[in-house]
Amino acid sequence: MPELPVVVLVQGSFQQPAVYEQLTKSLRTLGFVTSHPRLPSCTDSDNPDFPQTTLIDDALAIRLELTRQVEYEGKTVMVAMHSYGGLVGSEAIPEDLSFAKRQSLDLPGGPDGRFDLVGAEEKLYADLPKSEAAFWASRILPSSHKVQESLLTRAAWRYIPSTYLICENDNAVPPQMQDAFAATVQAHVERCSTGHSPMLSHPAMLAEKIHEAALKAIHGPIAR
Repeated sequence: MPELPVVVLVQGSFQQPAVYEQLTKSLRTLGFVTSHPRLPSCTDSDNPDFPQTTLIDDALAIRLELTRQVEYEGKTVMVAMHSYGGLVGSEAIPEDLSFAKRQSLDLPGGPDGRFDLVGAEEKLYADLPKSEAAFWASRILPSSHKVQESLLTRAAWRYIPSTYLICENDNAVPPQMQDAFAATVQAHVERCSTGHSPMLSHPAMLAEKIHEAALKAIHGPIAR
């Protein structure tokens, strides 16, 4: 059986990496090696230079990790992107790091200007118990306006197959918008009944969805 890919997690904006710990634990239980690079736009927001942070800075952080995993360690990588992380990941992955491109070359392996999110408990954590939602909302980070102004220079979905998990009770990104996003990137669509943060409310389910997507990429469609 082929080795499972390394899962590189590209997180959403405003949140600390701790939000994703339950998901990474579930993925490791399923046999995955995981990597969760820190995004500059979600790090050290008190730094005077933080407002100059752009989406490109985030993409470069992800690309550095992808380059390490793919080119230097010869790993096959699956990129799991959440919310804003979808833009970062698309910008971060050059075509020459794609699995198909590397196979074609016989190579192994295969993104003051701060602003805050208002109403995080309802927007991001609505399907968590109130005490948990309040806890995670209290740890929300500011973001840099520059990430909203950055122009993407590539669209990785054009050369890397995608799976889009639509969260049908998402109060941050309505399901109709998610459907439109998925159609735009020609993604295979899966659905779940969670809110915006299934890595907190249903981490085992999310890990299993990622597992299924990885097996599909390796073996083709999964019999149900």
